[in-house]
Amino acid sequence: MTRHTRREILRFAGVGALGGAGAVASAVGENEDGAQGAWEAVDSPTDKPLNSAVDTAAGPYAVGGGGDVVGRTDDGWQKVVEYGPQARSRPLTGVDATDDGAAVWFVGGSGVIGEYNVETRTLTNYSAPKGKTSTWEDCAVRGTAGEDERLFFVNGSGELLVGVRQDSGAMEYRDVIKPGGGSTIPGIDFHSRSAGHVCSTSQFVAETGDGGESWNRIGIGFAGTSFFDVASAGERDVNVAAGNGIVYRYDGFRWTPHVVDDERQAIRSVDRTPDSGIAAGDGGKVYERISTGQWERTQTPVETKLRGVARGSGVSVAVGNNGRIVERVDGDGSGGTDTGTATATPTATPTTNGTAAVDERTVVDADAAERVTLRLDPAMVDGYREGVWV
Repeated sequence: MTRHTRREILRFAGVGALGGAGAVASAVGENEDGAQGAWEAVDSPTDKPLNSAVDTAAGPYAVGGGGDVVGRTDDGWQKVVEYGPQARSRPLTGVDATDDGAAVWFVGGSGVIGEYNVETRTLTNYSAPKGKTSTWEDCAVRGTAGEDERLFFVNGSGELLVGVRQDSGAMEYRDVIKPGGGSTIPGIDFHSRSAGHVCSTSQFVAETGDGGESWNRIGIGFAGTSFFDVASAGERDVNVAAGNGIVYRYDGFRWTPHVVDDERQAIRSVDRTPDSGIAAGDGGKVYERISTGQWERTQTPVETKLRGVARGSGVSVAVGNNGRIVERVDGDGSGGTDTGTATATPTATPTTNGTAAVDERTVVDADAAERVTLRLDPAMVDGYREGVWV
């Protein structure tokens, strides 16, 4: 899965603002010489599988097994949250960022939903809305952090839950529907607040133009392989990452299968903007979209299964099994790193193995009415709260 950037993040002053032409150049992944950097394996703060990645105003983040949330900092990748927003070690499966890149939303097992604001460094637990405790497979987010987010969550039962930020700050949920008839939905992506796509494990792809209230099936009738992810760059520009080395392309009228891996290994994640694209899959391979229907394969230094990929401004990343992280630094690599926010940064004391110290905070879980201990990086998380659904 991915999430993402499937759209270019608008970076405000104080969070690495970029001009128009520069943003376009960095989104294409070119350095000052017009060439891309090499993919390199980097140290990871976890050995659990990382399932999805996204770019933010503060750089790339990834989520995965055991409830781990990890982020890239000036000192390398660090574990932001351990055991998830409920401290229950539920695996996290999907992640996306708000349009301004200020907040990361992530989902996972047993109804887990969390939000981490990279500017205020606040972790919020929104788990099990409407009593839904099945595994959320993926999520999509549109809007500005803390103001007008529209959230889309899909689960293993084929259900879609839409949440909308209210003036009070609470999230209002809408009626649950099944866009794909009940099959697991591993991927969802929106290219605008009202328009997007889903794919299911039964070779089903559907589109909506009314914010998820109704869905129309658009394919893929002839597909005979598994679907893992979908990227919605526009109404007539959709990709589906699939098995057998295939990336499907939809132009608004028909689907075309493109074999991007001649070894026929699965493509598990795809990330798109209208002008660029990147995918990742089995065998440690990534794929760069060089034109409509054409993808260039690159073998990274790892051979593990890559489950998530995200193109960023300055750094692109792919993540996978055993916590493996590969990244490509384009230009000076500073496009996605938050080098100056209004919030003071606490200093984490390194432990003997070189990792950041963990802050253990005991809070009361609103649903379980019990005290749980959260494990948070004090250099990354300043506050914790329970979110409200209405």
